[in-house]
Amino acid sequence: MAESKKQIIDVPIGPAKVEYGDTTPEVFDITKGGVQFQVNTTKQDITVDQFGDTPVKSVLKGRTCQAIVPFALNDLKKMSAVTPNSKYKEDATNPDAVKKRLNVYAQAGIDLLKAAKKLVIKPTSPGTTANDYITIPIAGAMADVQWTYDSDNERICNITFVGYPDADGLLYFLGDEAVIID
Repeated sequence: MAESKKQIIDVPIGPAKVEYGDTTPEVFDITKGGVQFQVNTTKQDITVDQFGDTPVKSVLKGRTCQAIVPFALNDLKKMSAVTPNSKYKEDATNPDAVKKRLNVYAQAGIDLLKAAKKLVIKPTSPGTTANDYITIPIAGAMADVQWTYDSDNERICNITFVGYPDADGLLYFLGDEAVIID
């Protein structure tokens, strides 16, 4: 009698790291609260008098995506890579005690698209392959610091990456970048 192969339901869980940049990406690999990827789709419902409020057709109006990364390290250099309109500098006069500073400016009108880069979310659980990755080819970054100074809470910098479509309209893709779709 042949043995039957047991079927299992493999639902992945676990943390992820995020790479931001094209050639030498910044890696955000210490998080608290989970990396989130979200897509929102808007549509226009078409109605006619004869059917009241019942849609007879729906038309896709648009789609947005974003990733939120709750970065748990106080790394000013990494934060500078995701903080628009900021300047970072180090004073390494004493290599054993490098001084660091990040200035963040408040001027309005900064074009987030100009500084946008590629973002890849890579789950870190065992068995993960490139098929599990999420890529936003053009992602603008914004860092929102929320540091609580007490003995009960971690200091978190929530980094929001907003996706922008490329010239072909590609907003994001799921899976292995090596697979080419015409």
